Amino acid sequence: MPKNILDIGFFSMMYSQISGIAKAVKCLAEAVAKTGHRVHIFSPKIQNGEPKPKNLFIHDVGGIRVGTNPEIIFSLPIHNYFFPEHEFLDISHIMTPITIGVMGLIWSKYLGIPMVGTHHSPLAYYSDTYIPIAGKIMKKTGFLWAWERHIWQKFDLISVPTPSKKKLLLEHRFFKNPIISLTNGIDDFYFQKVDGSDIREKYNLGDKKVLVYACRQSPEKNVEKVVKAFKRIHKKIPDSHLLIVGTGPSVQSVKRRIYWYKLQEHVTQTGYISDLELLKIYKTADVSCLYSWIEAEGLVLLESMAQGTPSVGANGCGIKDVIRHKKTGFLVNNLKEFENKIIQLFTDDDLRAEFGKNCKKYANMHRINEVAKKWVEIYKFTINELYPLRYYKRPKEERFQKVFEFTQKIPGILF
Repeated sequence: MPKNILDIGFFSMMYSQISGIAKAVKCLAEAVAKTGHRVHIFSPKIQNGEPKPKNLFIHDVGGIRVGTNPEIIFSLPIHNYFFPEHEFLDISHIMTPITIGVMGLIWSKYLGIPMVGTHHSPLAYYSDTYIPIAGKIMKKTGFLWAWERHIWQKFDLISVPTPSKKKLLLEHRFFKNPIISLTNGIDDFYFQKVDGSDIREKYNLGDKKVLVYACRQSPEKNVEKVVKAFKRIHKKIPDSHLLIVGTGPSVQSVKRRIYWYKLQEHVTQTGYISDLELLKIYKTADVSCLYSWIEAEGLVLLESMAQGTPSVGANGCGIKDVIRHKKTGFLVNNLKEFENKIIQLFTDDDLRAEFGKNCKKYANMHRINEVAKKWVEIYKFTINELYPLRYYKRPKEERFQKVFEFTQKIPGILF
């Protein structure tokens, strides 16, 4: 008899860290736990004092701090790889393809339980930033994509947050497993009404038009290019200000760029701020932006949309599925277009208001509580229908057809 209450293992090195991936994993885990199922987090444990749902359990696998800006915890729990201690799990949900993700894969094979995996960001996208020499070599040789294909082909089902992310995986020959697309979702927290007047006072914004870029400040986010673009935007819209929210390895280089362009009074790096302050900034801002070319989804765009703030973003992987071009904001192909669309939204109050209304409607489709319910259906489907096909080595065409039929029944899940 199928269990009414599932025990779901989440394997992620980034559960308690500060990043878009960590936020997505944490938000989904808590939302699934609130549906009544038991969620077990296998991750380095960080004591942050935050309350958690009663059905959510954190299993500390150990780790060491390797970065502080933002805080990064690295974990390689080899001692746990071959000795699964939690034989009660019904299914594994693996979020990262290395270290703890590999542990989850080994455990799942040993326990004979199905595995689903969510592919957030390609390893090759970050390797040369965080592992300068070896990372560049692995990226150039294609080793990292080959490694990911090797790991992900072992899963019963792969999920990605956006259709363009699925296209990226297919371009890198992820052919052996069904891939579905389902938004990461955002918490109800981002939909609450807030007053952003204190933000204008804190950052001395007055009545200026405000552009916000919330991101990890690292090379792939192209923050320095956005500062360069804002220099030209500011020349045409002198009464404007750029808020850069977040930390990361590029903080100092971005700061130097701000000084180089003499924008100290017009660009503010806020550093790490609370979620509530970020929410108020979204509310205060006239436009939000995200100018990177490979994103899983771009959660900061959805978060700002929930506050009715239109966006301008790069017409690249992930972002192109989030911004509805000419409805909730603009997709751009280069910095010149970026500048022009920011200026257009700054100067056209009616258009900005129209986009803002559309943003709220669109963001509402991404509420995490609804996303969690869909994930529960995915877990049950994988356990009861998909895993047996793989276990008995049925042709992959049967599994693909079964997944296609399943996605037709649940709005929001795309195949």
